Amino acid sequence: MPLKVGIVFNYLQLPDVAQYPFVINKRTDEILIKKGLFVYTHSIEGFLIGIVEKIVLLNEYFSDALTIKAYNNNNNPNILKGLFPSEDFEYAIAIVRNLGIIEFRKNSERTIERISRMTYPASPGKEVYLVEKETLIDFIGLEKQDGLNFGILNSIGIEATINMDRLLNKHFSILSISGGGKSYLTSIIIEELLTREPSLGTPAIILIDVHGEYTYLKKIDELKNKIKLIDMSYFQVSVPQMGPYSFRKYQEQISHVQIRELAKVIKQLREKRDNKGYYGIKDLINCIEKESDGIKSTKQALTGWLSELDRMTIFGPQENPSLNNIVNQGELVIFNLESETSIRKKQILVDYICNRLFYLRRVQKIPPFLLIIEEAHQFCPEAAQSKALSKSIIETIAREGRKFMACLCLISQRPKKLSTTALSQTNSKLILNIKNPYDLKHLMDSSEAITKEYTEMISSLGVGEMLLMGNAINYPIFIKVRERKFKSKREAISLSSTCLNWKIQN
Repeated sequence: MPLKVGIVFNYLQLPDVAQYPFVINKRTDEILIKKGLFVYTHSIEGFLIGIVEKIVLLNEYFSDALTIKAYNNNNNPNILKGLFPSEDFEYAIAIVRNLGIIEFRKNSERTIERISRMTYPASPGKEVYLVEKETLIDFIGLEKQDGLNFGILNSIGIEATINMDRLLNKHFSILSISGGGKSYLTSIIIEELLTREPSLGTPAIILIDVHGEYTYLKKIDELKNKIKLIDMSYFQVSVPQMGPYSFRKYQEQISHVQIRELAKVIKQLREKRDNKGYYGIKDLINCIEKESDGIKSTKQALTGWLSELDRMTIFGPQENPSLNNIVNQGELVIFNLESETSIRKKQILVDYICNRLFYLRRVQKIPPFLLIIEEAHQFCPEAAQSKALSKSIIETIAREGRKFMACLCLISQRPKKLSTTALSQTNSKLILNIKNPYDLKHLMDSSEAITKEYTEMISSLGVGEMLLMGNAINYPIFIKVRERKFKSKREAISLSSTCLNWKIQN
């Protein structure tokens, strides 16, 4: 039998189509009614389901200032309580935000047939019940089996198992302040994907690791055979894969006249049989210097710009490692940028990797993949004056990636600095604690689902609590994130121990 929790009544011009209040039944000993619980009542349209958004505790005895004054001035408040039993005047009101009307399948009390919008308020006097577990799972859109386990639903205790296709296929973002648990949550998602049964289908995972936070995964015995760790100090961008305009993207000073000169030299080198299609920037420079045609000043300027690129030591005659050889289903490739300090070099590397991955996926050379980009605001900023080399391709994957099963995850501690174009295309958002009002406003601007009420809830989230909203589920839910299966040694390192170790070493 469903558990009755209260009665709908009139309070502050409610109920209306969006909300209704109910007086909490004091005899509900089985469960404590609290914020976040899902309840339903019978309206003229059917079963009206909603979520408890606010609880107000009232006591008519203490609503008058003179009564409170008399209570405080009395030397023996117990006598006053005997004459006026104030506790009997106390009652609690729950404010419910309506979510939808549910229709159950014929000959079934629990299987939901259809969910529709409500167009009529709840009726005062109607009983309110707690939504049963099976109905709630169907209503929210949780996966009953084979989903990704993120933790448990706050206030309810149901496992938050999310459908992988719904989460990944239309992209998602993980947003929080620094230290809010972004990397922790990302590690849980990676754990779920890497330990998923191969028969269920799992994409390849590519992770841009800016600070080396995920390198510990390579040391986990259960996972190490599924992980390739790439030190970006040795990564080589393939020069033969680059056209003349690719060079201009990485070196904006190259003029249109120099582009024509460069295009001619690239064509010559590609036609040479002795180099087998492999050549580097030095070969381009030598070829330009040997050219008898062309304006001398143009060639000198061009070789100067190319030499500057060559000094970055990230360009080579062939791609190393070869991306189409290291990207495999059910495996994780970590590109570790921890030792790289130049933001320009990092953006060039990320731009090249993203472009190559998207191209290889479009021509079916690599399997469907999930691309996770840490510190995404560095590589895809919002500000027009921030000329991030990698911004264009990240926005392209955000807009078009789902057509080719190229899934994207953007992780950022500053949503305001992250491209609205890219952020708005992440249909699911996993939001931990965010307090900056400018970041919260940017979230509201980039997603219609994030209302002012939700921003207030986001700013009050505790450690390990998350709001999940968007395509991954039918309605926004608050989740208590589960513990990681595999621990990182970095978690045990404190500031004081680091200071002591440094003192000993120096």
